[in-house]
Order: sequence, then structure tokens, then C-alpha cells
Amino acid sequence: VIERVLGQGGMGLVLQARHAQLGQPVAIKVIRPGAGVDAESNARFLREAWAAATLNSEHIVRVSDVGVLPSGAPFMVMEYIEGQDLARLAAARGPLPWGEAIGYVLEACVGLAEAHARGIVHRDLKPSNLFLAQQSGTVRLKVLDFGIAKAPVARSAVTAGHDVPSSSGGALALTGAVGLLGTPYYMAPEQFRSARDVDGRADVWALGVILHELLAGALPFPGRTLDEVLAAMAAGAPDVRRGRPDVPAGVAQVIQACLQPDLSRRVPTVGRLAAALAPFVPASAALAERAARVLGEPAVGPVHDGGEGDVGHADGGPAASDAGGDVDARSDG
Repeated sequence: VIERVLGQGGMGLVLQARHAQLGQPVAIKVIRPGAGVDAESNARFLREAWAAATLNSEHIVRVSDVGVLPSGAPFMVMEYIEGQDLARLAAARGPLPWGEAIGYVLEACVGLAEAHARGIVHRDLKPSNLFLAQQSGTVRLKVLDFGIAKAPVARSAVTAGHDVPSSSGGALALTGAVGLLGTPYYMAPEQFRSARDVDGRADVWALGVILHELLAGALPFPGRTLDEVLAAMAAGAPDVRRGRPDVPAGVAQVIQACLQPDLSRRVPTVGRLAAALAPFVPASAALAERAARVLGEPAVGPVHDGGEGDVGHADGGPAASDAGGDVDARSDG
């Protein structure tokens, strides 16, 4: 039974509904007929949605059903969750305490680790797809939108209904992005070349962008056109400590390692990313261990094989003085 519209964009609707027999609340994502989505995109939506339905992590919004309406529009049924996404949180509060921001990224790493272990790459991570769900008196981050992660970005992100939230809470119109699969501000360089030839390192890049944005209150690669974003990327990622001197140098180094255009120099997995960040928030170390276990990796170890920007060993790279002082930062909201 459909109860209300939760949200809508250029491609589809998200509806709140209630299971007719069980009485349980659910959310239904439907691709709207006439939204300019072709048969190939609909088929891709269904493939990705079925893949997402195999994921059971508590840090991923669970998909319980996938199908096609009589109109031909594909849909998926997901668990209904209450709370807010990181885009809204950042818009309301501005730059976050670094321990809090790292904690959110670590939770995302746990969910993504299961997806990557199954060969599923999100490809469209951004703050609005990281949701802080309030469940049973606790707040847990859940990754959203595995099912439409490959949805095309229209020429104008705003006029197409694909708003890209800025840290100030507004929406940025991005022109010249026709045909891309993802949100350009968070896309890794290899995604601009080919949406198909990407792996989990594209999601690592996006997490680096997100962590920088949560800490600095601004995107590392800003721009109002695709050309401006690409030019910012070519100039290299700025040091997050320029605007946030309280952020440990080791955290800034991890972000830089996530934002390496050269895949051989980028943090290779979300497990390695979690291992590199966990020492800065010891209370969240169990999250890094879970991510590593899912991927069959050691909980600590070198983030990558070396070269400039090497983060080093997760248990020895950050100085002890860098890893303290903000362990309980998440308690403020």
C-alpha cells in the first residue's frame, strides 16, 4: 500500500509503502516511465538491484524485492529507514569533527567491503548516498543506491533533477556531463574514461573526496562545469589541513592516497583504507577488522606498495600523538 512520496529526481521516485500482508514499512524505488531511460538502462537497473539484493551487511540498505511494473518500469523494494544523509548533516553543521567523519567513512567501508567481495562496485558514492539510520536507539550509517549507481548523469545536473548538494546546502548545476555514469564531483579519473573498466578503487576515490568534504566543508575538486572539475582534478587534491589544521597529518596523508589518479599508487581496497584510518579512532577499530575479514585481508598492513604518498602501515604510520584527542567526537551528533 503506497503511503507517500519520500523523494524524486530526474529518473524516478522513492515511495514509502506498507506491506499489505505483513504490515511492515518499506521504501520502493521506481524508475519513472518517460524519464528518458532506455531499455539498456532499465536492464542495468535490474541487474544492479538483483546484485544489491544479495548483500546482507547492516551498513547497506537491504533490498527485499526487484521487479517490473505492468508499465514496464523497473522497481526495487528496500527496507524503510528514518534519519538523514550526510549531505544534510554537513549542510546543517558544516565541517565535522575529524573523529566523527572518520567513523562514518569506516562504517561505509564495512558495507562496501561485502559489495566489493562480490564484485559489485557502487560507482556513485556521495554524501547523499550515505544515510545515518536511526534504528533501535542507535545511529548506523548505511550505503544507499546500489541499484541505480550506473544511472546516466544528464547534461545539467539540476535541470535533470539530479541535484548535487554542496556543503552549504545548495545544489550545484554541472554542465557538460552528458553520458557519464556517476556524479562527477566524486568520480575517479578512470570513470571518465570508461564506466565499465572500474573496480573498488573507484569507490575508494569517492570516499577520499567525501572525507575531505566532511572535514573541509568544501569539495576538493570544485567547479560549475565538467571542464572546471577536470581542471581541478588535474591540479591535484588540496591538503585538507589548509583549512583544518586540527586534522592529523596522517589523516590528510590517507586522503591524498585515496585521491591518487595513478591506480597503482591509490589505496587499493576499502579494507586497506579502513586499516589506515582506524588508528585515529581506536573505538572504531572493530569496523576496520570486519572490513578486512570480509575481503580476506589482514586487519593491518601496508596500504599500497609504496611510492610518493605512501600511507605506510596502519598500525605504525600515524604518530601516536596524531591518533588521539578525538575518539569520542561522534557523541556530539
